[in-house]
Amino acid sequence: MPVTDSKPESQQVDPAKLLAYRVLTFSQRLYRGIEIVLQNELGLSVRQWRILLFLASYGSRSLQEIAAFWRYDKSQVSRAVSELVEKGLAVTERAEQDVRRVMVGLTAQGWRTYEQGLPLSLARQEKLTSCLTRSQLKEFERTLELLTRQADAMLDQAEEGRQAPAAGKGKRKAGPRMQAGH
Repeated sequence: MPVTDSKPESQQVDPAKLLAYRVLTFSQRLYRGIEIVLQNELGLSVRQWRILLFLASYGSRSLQEIAAFWRYDKSQVSRAVSELVEKGLAVTERAEQDVRRVMVGLTAQGWRTYEQGLPLSLARQEKLTSCLTRSQLKEFERTLELLTRQADAMLDQAEEGRQAPAAGKGKRKAGPRMQAGH
């Protein structure tokens, strides 16, 4: 069968006009920009910086809490924490009440690195939002919150559908979904 570029008009969609595409490419541009700054200025990856930022904001936390907040896999957080420990920026210890749980905290050097990096992060945010008026920024934040809640609801619905037993197969047991936060 020959290859054809013609599709029925009802199926013609410009991917660049899809909201998910636009949000993803916007996010990738921001990520790449901060990745360069963090590597040049602090010698850190974005993931490492995010963990420092989280710990500085919320105090010592478990690997699971960090992973849930940033929506990372626990293995990604574990790897980044190990790198932070090697750099002398973080320490880990087993939780007293549950030895299976690894707690992470900042060292004095970790705090100094955070204090050095925070102005960089805040300056980037200021520069990014400088093209908006205060009311545009507030409206954007409200809209983003609405879309985030809708995306969470859609994710919950998709996960519920994935957990439903397939016809003729046994039930799959899924672990609890961790909520972002602390």
